[in-house]
Amino acid sequence: MHVFLVRHGETALNAAGVLRGQLDIPLNATGRAEAVALGDVFREVALSAVVSSPLKRAADTARPVASASGTPLTLDERLRDRFYGEWAGHAVGDAAARFGSIDAAPFVEEWHLLETRAKAAFLNAVATAEAGGRTTLGADAGVAIVTHDAVLRALLARLLPAVSSARLDLPTGSWSELVPATAGKYWRAVRLGELPRNGRRPTLQSS
Repeated sequence: MHVFLVRHGETALNAAGVLRGQLDIPLNATGRAEAVALGDVFREVALSAVVSSPLKRAADTARPVASASGTPLTLDERLRDRFYGEWAGHAVGDAAARFGSIDAAPFVEEWHLLETRAKAAFLNAVATAEAGGRTTLGADAGVAIVTHDAVLRALLARLLPAVSSARLDLPTGSWSELVPATAGKYWRAVRLGELPRNGRRPTLQSS
């Protein structure tokens, strides 16, 4: 099983450098172009499932991926961005200046809760893809999960314990590829933060 973790395309708030959270904002022109480019990247990749956050910026990024691979799109509420409360739409530094960090700001979703729901969505997507892949696409089918920066970092912190998610470079419109590690509990990264313009494509082959 290969899992492709995709960060949604750019929005006006990404470009402004402020927190998006669960504000349901659309992709901007750059983000729409990034979504189209991701669709091209996954055009020849056998996917048995494409699962996305229901927020517009993620779902509209996922649609070209699902369309290109001929795979139905499923929305999962657990893949929504982190809840920032009143700090959504503000710079992260504003909360940090007042409370020491965004994590300490009141009503912000606790990190461990974000990790828990992200991993539950991940495992559900993998189980769904494995069941579908065995019957329609064979053993090499994968799953694409389209979500948000905070969700990806929380997920990778759980799945790749040797990797510091704080130091990961996961640009908008990027994809990462994971395969199960030998022990089965954790995963191994084949690619992290790849952009379509880098010229690399998912191959469904371990490396």
